[in-house]
Amino acid sequence: MLNQLLKFTLVSSLLLWLRPRWKGLLVLCVSVLLVHIMHAEYLGYVELSGDRSFLVWSYVLKWLVLILAVVIYLFFVLSGSRKVEPDKAKWREPLANQGTADDGFDFLRQKDQLKSRADMVINSDSER
Repeated sequence: MLNQLLKFTLVSSLLLWLRPRWKGLLVLCVSVLLVHIMHAEYLGYVELSGDRSFLVWSYVLKWLVLILAVVIYLFFVLSGSRKVEPDKAKWREPLANQGTADDGFDFLRQKDQLKSRADMVINSDSER
């Protein structure tokens, strides 16, 4: 019972962590996979042709591309985590102060006091 609860907690926390990050992680994984596949193809070509002149540079390029992909991913993740706070005073201003926008409730704003249905019933009974 406790084992199942622990597994459920771990899986749900992992899914909650992955939810906002899955697209970036997918792009990173695909790019890493493509780099490895392309390098393996180049190593196959080197083995068949016997030309080992650029073999060291292929490993250097492979690791540079992998490091660059991770750095770009981290840049986007870290720059996306700093969300700009909206100006709170701006959205707290009433709609009437914002100018020309008419939302259809101006006839209510111009009244001194609004009457509820109960007020109308009481006033109609007292008039009789």
